[in-house]
Amino acid sequence: MSTFMKWLVMLLIWLAFSLATFRMCVKEACCDECVQTEAVTAVPAETSVQRYPIDFQWNDAQAYTNAGFAAIRDRLVAEMGDNNSLVITGKYFTSEKAPDGFSSMGLARATQLRDMLAPYISPDRIKLADLRLDDTESVKTGYFEAVDFEWRANDAKETTEVIELANKVIIRFPYSSAVKEADPTVDEYLDKLAKRLQQTTERIKITGHTDDRGPEAGNLKLSERRARFIRDVLVKKGVATDRMDIEWKGESDPTSSNDTEEGRHNNRRVELQVLKAN
Repeated sequence: MSTFMKWLVMLLIWLAFSLATFRMCVKEACCDECVQTEAVTAVPAETSVQRYPIDFQWNDAQAYTNAGFAAIRDRLVAEMGDNNSLVITGKYFTSEKAPDGFSSMGLARATQLRDMLAPYISPDRIKLADLRLDDTESVKTGYFEAVDFEWRANDAKETTEVIELANKVIIRFPYSSAVKEADPTVDEYLDKLAKRLQQTTERIKITGHTDDRGPEAGNLKLSERRARFIRDVLVKKGVATDRMDIEWKGESDPTSSNDTEEGRHNNRRVELQVLKAN
């Protein structure tokens, strides 16, 4: 083979090698546009809505039942005796409107539960009540609990109750009760409250209320006596009078319907609110 042919063959081999190397570089490393990428789709985070065995939505009397409702129903049936009645208390918030035919959203909700339980508990064994709560923005979306159940003996006497809520304490009184001395339950709570006030600069607002039975003027006076009585007990426990604001409203500000016995019991009350110092 001549020298010229040898150089020509070598040149062709070199050109073939260079071309192969270039193509590999382009496809695998050297050209960003030629690199294949796999698109990754972000998976949206799961959002969960809190549900309860029995729950409701804002401004709606419809009751929804979920996991756990059957257990509540069966417990209520098991607790039914020969001489007791089931009190269903429907709760509602101040801004919720009463549905047609009801004095409050709370009674409409309680009625819903009475009808749902009717196949298991005779409606004549059920009493309805309602309870007003202060508005809370968080309940205006989603679901919330708004019903309580309690079996009460038919011959049970009304007693003084202390109900501790998130933003206030409610002391409920029996019908037409004359306040002479503190009930042990009330005294225990007021003792705890007095000790708290001695360690802080907080103030207390005390408001007396009644149901609508009897003359309006008499109810106003009764609510004043109850509010003053709570204040006087706290004074005896060491709370200064200038750290307490006191008012009375008689029958003018019910939290429950006065159309039911249970509702009237809820309205005979003194409310205590702990306030931050000015």
